[in-house]
Amino acid sequence: MHAKRTELILLLVFVLVAVAFYFISFGGEDTDKIFITISTFFFSIFTGFFISRQGARYSKLREIISTFDGKLSSVYRASLNVSPQVQEATGKIIRAHYEKVLKNQSWEHHFSEETTVISSIHRTLEELIGSSKQESLRNQAVGRMLASLSDAQVLRKNMVMLYQERIPSFQWFLIVFFLVMLLMSISVIPSVGAILGSVLKAAFVTSLISIVIILKSLDNLHLFEGFIGENSAKDVLANIR
Repeated sequence: MHAKRTELILLLVFVLVAVAFYFISFGGEDTDKIFITISTFFFSIFTGFFISRQGARYSKLREIISTFDGKLSSVYRASLNVSPQVQEATGKIIRAHYEKVLKNQSWEHHFSEETTVISSIHRTLEELIGSSKQESLRNQAVGRMLASLSDAQVLRKNMVMLYQERIPSFQWFLIVFFLVMLLMSISVIPSVGAILGSVLKAAFVTSLISIVIILKSLDNLHLFEGFIGENSAKDVLANIR
């Protein structure tokens, strides 16, 4: 829904800008092209670098979230080898966690302050097993569960680190500054009464705005439909009885 709304807005921007360029003159005939060259150069450097960086961050975070989900799924499956009671209690904890993730449409719930999925499973193991002696298979299953919980805690910390790697305000200011310079430079190119010139200028302006929108979506981790890790969260819930 968010992507479709953005596409409609960009289409509207394109049409309005094309009409404005066709009927309104924003500058003289002797526009100095050096401003377009300079602003294009700096805008492409800044946006290219940050899109590459935030794209790598987005991909890495998706990988970490899917691994985190896999670890909790592994915990649930291993709990069956301990006892049905442990599996039922573990399943309730994991299900409650992922239901909140999907309900709030927020993957940040994996590391938010109210999240207790890892500590709750630890307490469950302590309460239901404690220091009682376990058979070999059950002992190995408990070991796998504890190892997966330990890995999940490390992954959770990695999520926090990547989440905080956002584009700083000053760098956003530079991107917007060069975007405005470029838009102003394009606007003063004569195009009144010229359909092709107006359409090309409108297409260029819309493309520049689209680049900034893509960069903002990457920075907010909202590049595709739904929220990051949504399908993986649904898969975890589907595996819990």
